[in-house]
Amino acid sequence: MSSQILKLDLSHNNISGHFPKEMNFTSSNSPTIDFSFNQLKGSVPLWSGVSALYLRNNLLSGTIPTYIGKEMSHLRYLDLSNNYLNGRIPLSLNRIQNLIYLDLSKNYLTGEIPEFWMGMHMLQIIDLSNNSLSGEIPTSICSLRLLFILELSNNELLLRGNAITGSIPEEPCHLPFLHLLDLAEKHIELVLKGRITEYLNQSPVHSIIDLSKNNLSGEIPEKIAQLIHLGALNLSWNQLTGNIPNNIGSLTNLESLDLSHNHISGSIPPSMASITFLSLLNLSYNNLSGQIPVANQFGTFNELSYVGNAGLCGHPLPTNCSSMLPGNGEQDRKHKDGVDGDDDNERLGLYASIAIGYITGFWIVCGSLVLKRSWRHAYFNFLYDMRDKLLYLMP
Repeated sequence: MSSQILKLDLSHNNISGHFPKEMNFTSSNSPTIDFSFNQLKGSVPLWSGVSALYLRNNLLSGTIPTYIGKEMSHLRYLDLSNNYLNGRIPLSLNRIQNLIYLDLSKNYLTGEIPEFWMGMHMLQIIDLSNNSLSGEIPTSICSLRLLFILELSNNELLLRGNAITGSIPEEPCHLPFLHLLDLAEKHIELVLKGRITEYLNQSPVHSIIDLSKNNLSGEIPEKIAQLIHLGALNLSWNQLTGNIPNNIGSLTNLESLDLSHNHISGSIPPSMASITFLSLLNLSYNNLSGQIPVANQFGTFNELSYVGNAGLCGHPLPTNCSSMLPGNGEQDRKHKDGVDGDDDNERLGLYASIAIGYITGFWIVCGSLVLKRSWRHAYFNFLYDMRDKLLYLMP
């Protein structure tokens, strides 16, 4: 091929067959070669001069060449995803010191992820998802300080894979630029306020951690609140217990939070009202209790966000918090009984005073008329005079 080629893009052309043996790229210009989305067969070619090789969505088979790292040491971008490659990840990959992007997803790779990442300091994206990889995630990945995306979903990894067990570590490793950590059972494309996060063509807009549908146990560590750039957190369908960290309100950039289908207890921290960007909230099917916050964005979530928590009350749930206070029913009954008793006593006192007043007045007047003849004569004379005046005034 011409030594002047800088970029060769033959993607999406329905090209079939094998790569010609005479095809090679030895240019000192380190060209970019893209044969993605075709129907090419055979093994992965070893072209020593290229800096970027994109062969995704073809029919390539066999193993990744054992000496790929030695023969293609100038690679910066390698995409072999969505083919039929099998076998192990070759150890020679660690010789590609300037590799930035590695995508081996959607193949049939087996074995463990090699412990060889220590010297690959330029790596920003690793996607090994949808293979049959097993074993533990190597600790040397923690040395990749520029790592932006780590995709390991749909494998058979221990600790942090499809069969994740144990608790979430307080400090698994310090990866300051990590934006997507997807270790879920199935990869889920997240929609954040209408934007689908597509990291293959551009940098993701938000940081994402998805550990859903695993076997995680224990409590959510409070140090998770230190991930202040986190945009989406999905820990659903695990065995998590304890409370939601009180300092979770520090995640002010969070737009999506899913803690559903766990055994989380306690109340919803008031600090969550500080997460004003939160547009998706799912706390359903836990053991949460207490009043649902009402400030800021909490007024926008419907009852599906809280269903399955018998102890929760307040809007948007139909349960009134006042009816759930301890002993409230008994207090209401006693209060009602007390009020009714007070009313009865007041009425009885009123009637008694009227009766006593009537009897007293009757005997003061009538008793005097009976006992005093002069008063009796004066009283009846007064009545006769009043009768005569009334008759005179009548027409």
